[in-house]
Amino acid sequence: MGHSIGDHAYGECGIEFLLVDRSGPQQRVRRFRADVRLLMDHPEVYRDGDNTRLIPVSSISNSVLALGAQHTASEPETYALALAERFLTATRRVRTADVHLTASEFTPLPSDRLTSAAQHFSALNRHQDHTHLTLPRHGEPVVRSSLLNMELFATGGATFTGFARDAYTTTQTFTDRVFGARMNVTWWHSGTDANHRTCRARAEQAVVNAFSEHTSRSSQHTFHHLGAAVLDACPEVAEVRVEGVHLTRSLVDLTSFGVGNEGCVYTVADHQQSTATVSIHRT
Repeated sequence: MGHSIGDHAYGECGIEFLLVDRSGPQQRVRRFRADVRLLMDHPEVYRDGDNTRLIPVSSISNSVLALGAQHTASEPETYALALAERFLTATRRVRTADVHLTASEFTPLPSDRLTSAAQHFSALNRHQDHTHLTLPRHGEPVVRSSLLNMELFATGGATFTGFARDAYTTTQTFTDRVFGARMNVTWWHSGTDANHRTCRARAEQAVVNAFSEHTSRSSQHTFHHLGAAVLDACPEVAEVRVEGVHLTRSLVDLTSFGVGNEGCVYTVADHQQSTATVSIHRT
């Protein structure tokens, strides 16, 4: 029996670097990670070992760095689109460029010496900004933007009652529990001309505001509430997905040490996690 080659791709992942934007009075520092995957039309490389038209992966990583110098002030979505277009024009053998960019923003330190050429930053960050852009040679780009690893915590007020039980259920009902979650919030733009920076800022603020005003009845309930808030705040967004884990925080029993624990000390072991995912579409 014969055989034929189906879809095939190659790329480079884990390309990490810093971008320093010196264009304004307050400089900006971000740590990036780029993952690039190119869906190709290179059957001879796989079938025959013929590398004549194969561009080495060093070209991919060097393209990421070279274009980074031109996009120090750009949002990840704009930068990712420029990369995808570069890969499509570099060789006709690329059918689709798939680019992931993850950025961690450094926080400026308070300083009264902003007239100095050097400014100071902390690498601490609440979450990571992420985009996943796919650009086919014949078609429009698909842009997904995310806030990665947002961790939110409420010291009380959450409930978990009225749930189904079976022979193995041991969960107790809660009318006033702490609630923690770590999640990724991802949205799809309905067009290609969105202002990604302002949209991301509104999405983040919507999540924070919705969480602070929300009484959680379950992680599922909370995730839907946060996703709906992003849709309400960002009319240019067509769909939102919230996925993540409920971080179990159990009150530590300190009675054997003769120490009281009135809602002060909780476990943080996260090796076993309760997951939830919900997508919310605009109607």
